[in-house]
Amino acid sequence: MFIEDHSVAAMAEALDTFVIGSPTSLIYATSGFMGLVADHLEAQARCLFCLEGERVVAVLPYLVKEGYLGKVYNSLAYYGSNGGVIQVERNDEVAGALVEFFYQLAEREGAVCATLISNPLEPFAVYERHSKYDCRDERIGQITHLPALANIDELMSSFSDPRPRNIRKAIKEGITIREGRSQADVDFLFTTHVKNITAIGGLSKQRSFFDAIPAFVDAQNWKIFVAEKDGQPVAALLLFYHNRTVEYFTPVIVESARSTQALALIVYTAMQDAIANGFANWNWGGTWLSQGGVYDFKKKWGTTDYPYYYYTRIFDASLKARSRQELLEGYQGFFLLPFSKLGA
Repeated sequence: MFIEDHSVAAMAEALDTFVIGSPTSLIYATSGFMGLVADHLEAQARCLFCLEGERVVAVLPYLVKEGYLGKVYNSLAYYGSNGGVIQVERNDEVAGALVEFFYQLAEREGAVCATLISNPLEPFAVYERHSKYDCRDERIGQITHLPALANIDELMSSFSDPRPRNIRKAIKEGITIREGRSQADVDFLFTTHVKNITAIGGLSKQRSFFDAIPAFVDAQNWKIFVAEKDGQPVAALLLFYHNRTVEYFTPVIVESARSTQALALIVYTAMQDAIANGFANWNWGGTWLSQGGVYDFKKKWGTTDYPYYYYTRIFDASLKARSRQELLEGYQGFFLLPFSKLGA
């Protein structure tokens, strides 16, 4: 067994061929999505390949950001992108070797910190044993397991109130749903996203990320569902698709249209579409333990909880003396450490 470190661009076909063979793999580990994020964050997309002879037995994709403090390693980066070890046949010895190699590589290359983010659909015990973390941050992965096409009628009954009522109200309001990837759809998605996030004091994604999606991600791996009322867009949802899992990525709604429940109908329609196309998991993404309202919103869509963790090694203790704002600005999209550890 030996481990090789390669750029994703040079090994894109080998990476994608291996990753698609693991049923729990997510789009974040594909060459296209990694290329999108690396381009957007001005980072390097790389991957560790573990081989037995000439056969790849495991991979660990990661991104590196060279910033004003030095290098930061993430597997993976950008809005909770899950990373870590990917295997077709589980082997904890191999996985542990890759985890240890990742942190050793980061330290050898002079990184200030390195973080592995586990996959909610995979066991995390190997990271507990081999990461030797300085910090561990928890999230709750919430996933709706979609019924098979033959049982699609069971979908609505898997939701808790008020979701079925929300869906029926949107239909009664005359909301219609369509798919789209046009520039006008991207424009609506982005401008409404900025308004929604600004209204709650959050940090919105940048326009360049949305504009670059078609250049990096195959058309079959992303969609925008748009809700219209009287011929005008009132809500939209950006989804990414890979293997058996749909990623709920960017939902938006015009403030004056919230009472129409248009987003609920988008989700229901998109779930039906996913079932028809053979997808089994709808990943709502991670929820912080403190986000009770967000957790309850997702839970009513029939979700199952899957905890996952950020395992961080800190190689430069001065990192803790920095401010939250300078880390956010200097390493946009990268996880350095839990902000609760600043000043500790």
